[in-house]
Amino acid sequence: MAWQLHYTSAATGPSGRAGFQVVADSPGLPAGPAAEVTPFLTYRPPPGTPTAPTREQIRAMPVALSYAPAGDRHALVRCVYLGQDYSGRYGNFLGHALVLADGDLVGLRPIEFWRAALWADAPADPGTELPELTELTPGTALDPESLGRWLSAGGQAAYQRLGTLLDLVRRNLVQGYGRLVLVGADGEEIVRWIAVISYSLPWEAVTRLSFVTYSGDPAATTQLIVGTTPDVWMPSDVDATVVVLAEEPQPAETGRFARTARELWRSMDFDGIDELAGFGTADPDTAAALVALCLTGATLSPEEQAAVAELIEPGVPGWVWPHLGKRADLLGYGLAAAISAHGPAEAAEPCAARCVLLALRDPALGPPTRALPEAYREQVAAVAWAELAAADRLDHLVAVLRVAEAAGLRVPAAKVERAVAALVEPQLTDVPAQLDRTPYRWREALLAGLVTGLEQATPAVRASVLTPELCRSLAGRDLRAAPSTATAVITWQTGSAALDRVEATLQILRLRHGTGTMRERDTAFKDIWREDPTAAELRRLLDAAGAHLPDYHALSSLPGRLFVRTGLKDEQAVEIATRVRTARMAGIVADDAEALLLAIGLAGARTPQRAAAEVGRLTALVRHLDQDLATLVLARAAKTLAKQDPLFRMALIRHLSRPSREWLLQQWLSVKAGRDEQAALLEIAIRLRDVGEPVPELEEWAQSLVNGWSPFGSMESRFKKDPELSEGLRRLMKPKRRGIRLWGND
Repeated sequence: MAWQLHYTSAATGPSGRAGFQVVADSPGLPAGPAAEVTPFLTYRPPPGTPTAPTREQIRAMPVALSYAPAGDRHALVRCVYLGQDYSGRYGNFLGHALVLADGDLVGLRPIEFWRAALWADAPADPGTELPELTELTPGTALDPESLGRWLSAGGQAAYQRLGTLLDLVRRNLVQGYGRLVLVGADGEEIVRWIAVISYSLPWEAVTRLSFVTYSGDPAATTQLIVGTTPDVWMPSDVDATVVVLAEEPQPAETGRFARTARELWRSMDFDGIDELAGFGTADPDTAAALVALCLTGATLSPEEQAAVAELIEPGVPGWVWPHLGKRADLLGYGLAAAISAHGPAEAAEPCAARCVLLALRDPALGPPTRALPEAYREQVAAVAWAELAAADRLDHLVAVLRVAEAAGLRVPAAKVERAVAALVEPQLTDVPAQLDRTPYRWREALLAGLVTGLEQATPAVRASVLTPELCRSLAGRDLRAAPSTATAVITWQTGSAALDRVEATLQILRLRHGTGTMRERDTAFKDIWREDPTAAELRRLLDAAGAHLPDYHALSSLPGRLFVRTGLKDEQAVEIATRVRTARMAGIVADDAEALLLAIGLAGARTPQRAAAEVGRLTALVRHLDQDLATLVLARAAKTLAKQDPLFRMALIRHLSRPSREWLLQQWLSVKAGRDEQAALLEIAIRLRDVGEPVPELEEWAQSLVNGWSPFGSMESRFKKDPELSEGLRRLMKPKRRGIRLWGND
């Protein structure tokens, strides 16, 4: 029983909308099969079609009869050009589709429905119910006898073309690739070629032989055989073999089936054609290939072996098996596996050994499904060891182990470990996935080999190979004998929050030293302490491993980073600095702590001499500090000393070395000072001049201030009661300003 539907452009249809749509169908047509037919309801006129063709031209346009499996059913569709649609626009066509069940085509070939009486030439009225077809009557134009006479009339060229076409189609049906485009001005000729091909094949194969007799866009169609006209454009890289029927066929080598069928058509032996089709769905080339292998030891191509393997499964005559066992060394994996699975012991056992050997050499083949007979195990195990040693990729090595596991081979763990260690290189990827694929009994050996290889590798290789996934796999292992690898894994654990930063640091410090480990550890500590430490973390670290902080730059800089983050204002920072000083540490960590304590301690300096000594120590330390910390320390020290009275500050400057005086004055003079600070600095400058020790930079600042455009009444009033300061202020002024009346005097 077949459902029908009509598809065309209509002003209105069952859904009430305009345009291309299904206007009529059989009651009960399921939505699924109807949707699967839709891709075949298409028609594009040949490019040479006039814009407004006449009725005769429309009738002469090629008919598109197409056939294809559609889900669990079959679609048989006939599309004819109609010309104008309801709106007067050209481009309308009628698509008449049959949705067929499996049993509807028994004994019939779809191409036989060419010119069948069941096809409609005009669409039914919208909403019409089309009857279900209980009997499908084919046309009568394509019987084998008439086709045989047509081929005969074409002579040698026709038979040569037939052989080529049959080989192309057979290749698609058997191997699943290779489309065929027939280009011809005569649509009937294309139909006959499709018919000859269909009659040459087994009926089961014909049901899989999709075709369309005409397409205006062959590159976009999905059918195996596509007919088209010469004026239709096709891209040069179209995925199909294009046969132009107007050209002479070129000699081509064909397979056994194509040669046989061609000769049967030549002799008009229609019974022979039926017998050839008796092979069912098997490839007819297969039988001849199997006989040649058994009797002469012929070398079969991979395609022939695959075909023979399919023939083996349902069974072959008994005389074949002993020969196949003796020819095992000539077999590929697929054929050997088929014989191993379906043959008796005399053929299956040597073929099982052949499968293991081939799988060891080509990991893509996968493990064999049959265990290796005991008689072959020692010989095959030696091959497995050699393949492990020669493996250049981890997936290859794991595949060898999987084959060994399936075959029951003995592979010592030491061999696995050595082979894996040799594979540690930047290209080594996807390790966790390969570890999951590794048979359980060799997983520890694989991990041990990875660790050995990682420890021997350069830091760059180690960083490349140690992905987060691999680190996760190694995190629970005892890596004390591999300090470089352990350091990298611990660093990853910190980043993934599996370890806190202090514990991670302590674990790394407990590892034994190896070549390059100091540098690697420092790099690890830098990564672990990417974010500034907290005071609580530093307390723990100082208590547990304070003596080791000076050994690593990344650790020795941690207190200084805390000092910078807190801006030297946090009591905890002072506490940490005091701990460092008490522990009598050396290096950067000691310098940073001492600088902070000195800058803060200046507030307690009782005399200029004492303050100058502390500033001198600070000056020496600052040269070694991080720039950010140095900036904060100097600013804090200068700000603290600026709170002293001008006489104290003047005496301090007199006792400072030139480097100390330079940075201290730079700090004082660079800050935007208020009136009080300006007065203090001015007083210091005047008093230094009076004692004969003027400081150039301070002198320059003072003169600039005094001789500027701003009024200085406030400065004059501050110094009014101190004659020395008043006189010093007067001397700082430029001559032209000395005549200005001060404080209202004449």
